[in-house]
Amino acid sequence: MNDEEKVFDVAPEEVYEDNRSRITIFFQVLGRKFWKLIQFNLIYLVFNIPLIVISYFLSGYLISPLTPAVESPADIIVLMFVYGFPPMMLLMSIPVLAVGPSQAGLAYLLRCFSYEIPTFYWSDFKDKIKENLKQGLIVSVINLAAFIFLLLDFYLYGQLTRNGSSLLLAAANGILFLILILFIMMCMYIYPMMVTYELKIRHLYKNAFLFSIGRFLPNIAVLLICALLLIAPSLIVVFTGSVAVLAVIYIYYLLLGFTLPGLVINFFINPVIDKYLKPAPSEEISDKE
Repeated sequence: MNDEEKVFDVAPEEVYEDNRSRITIFFQVLGRKFWKLIQFNLIYLVFNIPLIVISYFLSGYLISPLTPAVESPADIIVLMFVYGFPPMMLLMSIPVLAVGPSQAGLAYLLRCFSYEIPTFYWSDFKDKIKENLKQGLIVSVINLAAFIFLLLDFYLYGQLTRNGSSLLLAAANGILFLILILFIMMCMYIYPMMVTYELKIRHLYKNAFLFSIGRFLPNIAVLLICALLLIAPSLIVVFTGSVAVLAVIYIYYLLLGFTLPGLVINFFINPVIDKYLKPAPSEEISDKE
């Protein structure tokens, strides 16, 4: 056990009761693991460079309503960094978009952080990448394809709306937006389940869908917190127009853009997953017998 982990000494007949709230534990873990979060954010970045490049170009579809009024290529690039890439950063941190095996390794570490479980940081990260290599790759491809399909649908509906709006188009956009929200919610659950339980891919998606429906409002709250961490800072650039502020924001993404929202998600998601998927003690005993 690492020196930084807490050790509670209790007598054999005593039962330790942790009366701390999850919020209190979160900030205590954030303080103790702050530099580890930065370290693994940088490592995770290296593994996800190809996807970050893809996400940057996909962000162009998000700002497509703004680009017709912009003629300068330099202004388009600025728009992508201010308006386009922060939402993509949110989607990568959820993670809707990720290089699956590296996300599995990170998800395991963040799960351990959320439960204050001692870990061998780098070796555990590598082990979970190897253990979930196949599933992680398949899930990442499925998620990327599904997101591109939804993004193109939004883009096409937007083009149709420009030519003339109708009640049918508005209803279709509303349904499509709800599907996107549910899909984003599902992605919060997939990787934590993958690294904790032995589930087939179809069961990962089935359980994730049920969690997204069954805990819709709590999931919305988690998404809003993540959006506050990743998208809200870009509003400062909108109001100030400062390039220096934009540079600071991207340094923040570089250091904590994935691990800080990931820690938030794991603190709220893992107890829910374990509540419904973890076998009861009696079932564990019968399995051993």
